[in-house]
Amino acid sequence: MDSYRRASSREHAAAPARRAALEVLVETERRGAYAREVLKSSTVYLQLDSRDQALAQRLALGVTAAVGCLDDLLNQFLSKPGKVSPRVRMALRIAVFELLYLATPSEVAVSQGVELVRSQASAAAPLANAVLRRAAEAAAGFLEADDAAPEHRAVVCAARRSGLPVWLVRELMASLDGDCFEALVGSQLEPAPVAFHLHPACDADSLVADSPSPFPGCVVPVHPGALLRSGLLDTAHAVASDEHAQLVATMATQEGSCLEIGAGRGTKSFVISAQARRAGIEGRRHVAVDLFEQKCAQNLERLHAAGFDDVQAFAGDATDLGCVLEPLDQGGAPALFDVVLLDAPCSGTGTMRRHPEIPWRLSRCDCQRDLPALQLSLLVAASARVAPGGSLLYATCSVLTAENEGVVDAFLSSEAGGGFQLVPVTEAPLFQREGYRGARELAAGAMTARGMLRTSPATSAADGHFCARLVRLS
Repeated sequence: MDSYRRASSREHAAAPARRAALEVLVETERRGAYAREVLKSSTVYLQLDSRDQALAQRLALGVTAAVGCLDDLLNQFLSKPGKVSPRVRMALRIAVFELLYLATPSEVAVSQGVELVRSQASAAAPLANAVLRRAAEAAAGFLEADDAAPEHRAVVCAARRSGLPVWLVRELMASLDGDCFEALVGSQLEPAPVAFHLHPACDADSLVADSPSPFPGCVVPVHPGALLRSGLLDTAHAVASDEHAQLVATMATQEGSCLEIGAGRGTKSFVISAQARRAGIEGRRHVAVDLFEQKCAQNLERLHAAGFDDVQAFAGDATDLGCVLEPLDQGGAPALFDVVLLDAPCSGTGTMRRHPEIPWRLSRCDCQRDLPALQLSLLVAASARVAPGGSLLYATCSVLTAENEGVVDAFLSSEAGGGFQLVPVTEAPLFQREGYRGARELAAGAMTARGMLRTSPATSAADGHFCARLVRLS
């Protein structure tokens, strides 16, 4: 007790990294923004040295990812949870995150948490001291779900150890085999590996000399800092992109015309263009569609800076491609493409390590009903733009069956899907070239019995992605 009182006697003694994390989290909640974006613009965070920045980022992203679990423990020891101010609650969350998920000694986590609360509301320091001490004593039992009914304990324990909602853990368990499920929840609060795709003209040997390159253009640096500091991202000589996302884009690269739906800011557009140039594919036509005009503009800006001038971008609702692509349709006949890639809006459950807001902003209805319905509508619309003999790729960054195989099966059972055949992803044209053997082997290792690509996150492994390849019968 004396040690806590001595710590409490120092005004604003919370460490700079914790104060910065608190400011980032408060601002993120106030704006309804994304923690990573706020970190990039936070003056107090940017003024820290590299070591403190690492801790501040770990705290800000971790609290965001596990916020519901943190509140579950906190609320057990707050007599009036609804009366705690947002800033005080956020300071308490930081301390509880350290108690549950970091190796911070409990006395440090408690004393620093008290000081962090004191910096926001001095009168709340005694409350913080009492609550955090009790949370420290209960942390181990909370993680083991000692308070849950025996029949639910395994699920609740998995949820708390990964910082995920219980309902989402149940969905993950139903969609993944045991090993993949354990790997996902075990890596959920760990940093995701960083990968890049390089421009074909980029000479970055000195930056990636010791980095594994699973297929042309893709590098997974052992030490990504050098490449991040190189300026290659700023000059459009490289893009940051998950290894499995690059694999999907490489799968969509082939001779002829390409329609990319859900292009966003254009990471896959860049990879497709780079792979086409690397493979010597000329005279291709690439049309990128996204709902938002700003993203279309950002896509074209980067592609043009990279010297990829054969891409057009159109903004609009892709469930109505007749309206979006009207400038390309002539005489009422829809423009058809040799390959159509639908990078569908999804739950993002394969990328939760990178986007910590996902778990606690999703709902069960999103995953079971609303997103699959939208995905099917988009897939039906996309299928009408595939030329005879052409390829239709349906891709998500979800690991949930309802959004993946469920949508593909619903499409194949529909009138629109009657003219399509599911084919193995390893048969993608670029994978047949000698230089892309590594890509083919990577796809084969993640291919389901039905020939679809399905990956899931694991420690030091890439993200969860899904892709089904369908061919329109002539």
